Amino acid sequence: MGQAKNRGSREQRIQAAQERKAALRPTALACNDCGAAITDFDELDTRGLRGMEAAYAGICPGCGAVTHALKGDPEVVAAFAEFLEQEHGELNMGAQSKDGQRVA
Repeated sequence: MGQAKNRGSREQRIQAAQERKAALRPTALACNDCGAAITDFDELDTRGLRGMEAAYAGICPGCGAVTHALKGDPEVVAAFAEFLEQEHGELNMGAQSKDGQRVA
């Protein structure tokens, strides 16, 4: 275990990891097609994707478009977006603030 003991008990480390994840979660996703707020969205499993801090996906209640939100190292995010584009076709990319507002 070595260094892990210095970071607290197993329960404390789990709690800290959960708190870090919760801090990354946006309150809403901004639809990449129509800009509507998507408040019902899922967290994607990013374990094993070194450099990817968090990923979310939701379906817009207004236009039905699937929107992904990715946070991490720019190169990793770009590679993951490329994978999504290969799997799902052309992506409409955008940026948003933590509260789900589109950013220019």
